Amino acid sequence: MLGLTFVVSGVLKAMDIYGTELKFIEYANSTGLQFLAEYNMPLSVMLCAFEIFLGLWLMIFIYRTISLSLLVATTFLFTGTIIYLMINPEKNITDCGCFGEILPMGMSASLLKNIVILMLATYLLWSARNVQIKFNKKYVAGIFGCLFASLLLPIYTANNLSLYNPTGYGEGTDLRGNEDFVVLDDNFENVTDSLLSTSDEVYIFVLKQQPTQSDEFKMKDIWEKCKGNSINCFSLAHNEYKLPNGINQYYADILMLKSLVRSKENGVIVLKNGIVKNVHILKDY
Repeated sequence: MLGLTFVVSGVLKAMDIYGTELKFIEYANSTGLQFLAEYNMPLSVMLCAFEIFLGLWLMIFIYRTISLSLLVATTFLFTGTIIYLMINPEKNITDCGCFGEILPMGMSASLLKNIVILMLATYLLWSARNVQIKFNKKYVAGIFGCLFASLLLPIYTANNLSLYNPTGYGEGTDLRGNEDFVVLDDNFENVTDSLLSTSDEVYIFVLKQQPTQSDEFKMKDIWEKCKGNSINCFSLAHNEYKLPNGINQYYADILMLKSLVRSKENGVIVLKNGIVKNVHILKDY
């Protein structure tokens, strides 16, 4: 059960690893470890992989004293962090992120969960204290197998779109009438309704950072094809970026942009009747 809990936790985080990255940054800023934010995605991948790895290791009952010791140390660290944030409410973290944004959990519930895990793990470790550790090639191979399996999902989602978008902006979402979806023009006028009023397809470049040269080539190619077929195509960004000539630029809140495309990369979304039809990473489109 303890192993399964860690596997589920790691998998849910990895399914939306971009959300895990944002939560990691939030934790780093709240605990005075801002310097770690520079490595947020690699560390997010390592966190997800470690939880899956540890969970799988616990489930195969190999070298239990080592795996249980890691479990106790990890849970102790997580519990200490939760307690620190709870006694410092100005840090303003209400969701622990234990199971990613897919399954929200409050800080109090997380603390209770960690205490139960810590008690069970400590008891199991004490029960296995007399078990001798003997080198066995099959056991070592099993552990490396767990390590390899744990890396697959986090590495995949770190280089692609998240497998699940928990923000309410995923494929199939109707953006018309969504009060949180707001698009502004150069004069800061709300032009959301006019842009979504068409029943035809609409291509939107979602820019969270200055487009790379590769992004610009993709944007120009898509824009020219849309223009040739009389399809509306424009960019949506938080800041004013230099874009290929002819592409209209509108503005939106950065959190909304991060919710539209769950990836560290710029993206493109396709709407039909105001409904999100497809979401892609721009460089891979």
